Amino acid sequence: MTEHPNAAAARRSYEAWNSGDLDVIREYFTDDAVLHLAGNNAMSGAYRGRDAVMDAIARDIQGWGPHAEVETILGSDDHVIVFCQVTSERDGKTLDVVLAQAITFNAEGKVTEAWFLPNDQRAYDQFFS
Repeated sequence: MTEHPNAAAARRSYEAWNSGDLDVIREYFTDDAVLHLAGNNAMSGAYRGRDAVMDAIARDIQGWGPHAEVETILGSDDHVIVFCQVTSERDGKTLDVVLAQAITFNAEGKVTEAWFLPNDQRAYDQFFS
């Protein structure tokens, strides 16, 4: 069975994430995209507009070399859900969580809205505090 084009786009964006290629990631977002980062930490909040989204992503990966191992991607014309294992180390802290990312796509295959939801919010908050 062939992977849905939006699911394939999400998979390519995670490959870009793992290699730190922000230019590739940027191309997947619409100009008015919204990114929601759950929790109570320095990264939490809603980022509106492609520039704000990319600034948040750049801050998110800066200096800690995250790695996301995609476990499952479910895709349709409008939505994609990604489950991945995210690991990293920074400043003596270790992160090892399963992240669920809910993504809304437009008809052109661009991301209009995305939510990052870790299975262990407390660990995620501590890592980004």
